[in-house]
Amino acid sequence: NYKSKLSALGAGNGNMDMPNFKPNDQKTKTFWHRLEYGADFQTTHTNYYFPMVTDFGASLGYKLGHQNVIGIGASYKLGWGNGIQHIAFSNQGVGLRSFLQIHIKSSFFATGGFEYNYTTPFASFQNLKLIQNWTKSGLIGVTKTVSLKNRVFKKTSVSLLWDFFSYQQVPQTQAFLFRIGYTF
Repeated sequence: NYKSKLSALGAGNGNMDMPNFKPNDQKTKTFWHRLEYGADFQTTHTNYYFPMVTDFGASLGYKLGHQNVIGIGASYKLGWGNGIQHIAFSNQGVGLRSFLQIHIKSSFFATGGFEYNYTTPFASFQNLKLIQNWTKSGLIGVTKTVSLKNRVFKKTSVSLLWDFFSYQQVPQTQAFLFRIGYTF
């Protein structure tokens, strides 16, 4: 009686399919084909210490599996000045990034990362050597991939990230960041 129940469940049959199973297609790809290039930007509001700043970032990711990615990146902070009457472009800083994206469901990802940001305006790259001017950011949040019909912007992502180190910064930086990114 038990043997007939087991065979009915497929225990004796080697052709039983596993539901929702996808083999890791990245294992057959070479190292270079597993790389993913990206760009993102975010704009921060004007406050007392800094003018309005836009971060332009670039990233290089390595696909671990179907949709899980680990990577590094860099950013440049461009200052726009104080209001429409006082537009002035300036070097407001640079940043170094690391990130991890883990697929949750559908087009949603859990995103985490660690960043070092140089948030002091600089005139020369020699100023960037002062390690005490670099601030840490620990980011965690959610990313949604939006498929657009345009081939260039096909993998557009929108991220909402919480910087849990922002409360320790002097002056205090934004706790929540909104980023728009593109992967190629």
